[in-house]
Amino acid sequence: LLRNGTHLLVTDVDNVFSRYVPLYGFLDEGYDVFHAYEMRYPTYIFDEMGFVVCSGHQFLRSSPGTLRFMELMENRCKGDKCDDQVVYNEVFWRELNIEWDGDGPTHDGALRLTGNNAENDGLLVESATGRSRTTNHTIKIWDRDFAWRLAGGIPEMCPSLNNWVGMPTKVERELYGGGHKIQVKVAQFRVWDKYCLKKESLTVY
Repeated sequence: LLRNGTHLLVTDVDNVFSRYVPLYGFLDEGYDVFHAYEMRYPTYIFDEMGFVVCSGHQFLRSSPGTLRFMELMENRCKGDKCDDQVVYNEVFWRELNIEWDGDGPTHDGALRLTGNNAENDGLLVESATGRSRTTNHTIKIWDRDFAWRLAGGIPEMCPSLNNWVGMPTKVERELYGGGHKIQVKVAQFRVWDKYCLKKESLTVY
């Protein structure tokens, strides 16, 4: 599809959209690839580099640079045993050779989460932009409020009205009552809707 000139929004089926955001706005911003922050997986890259990005939510502009980036992914992710989240961050950090705008996302004054959940502590919050010296494609990482992903954190760390998509996981059991895997996933959606979905954000533009 990218080779045919089609721009792609790639998202996991268990992500929850809070409001309508026209995708042409991302094209107007001018970047080739938009990423969301992941939490800590793969942990060895997080510990080394300070953050990881999410392979399960991204916007890809059909451009020569994006195609070069995806070809790197394709070359590394062959066979049935590919963990796309691991390969995505391996390519992101080992092969793209990113030149960040400004001080970069992990500068000394970067905003990071603090709280009583060790999985969330230290996660970056702010957006970042840059360019790959390898593929020459431009990069934007959405801020964590716009593309929300945390372990638990509901309701005390629900996002603002600016939120576009939520990726709720590891919601506290007392909020949904338990169940088997599918029941838990559906129940977490209900918890998100109850505590974090702001009706004011549902306006269609």
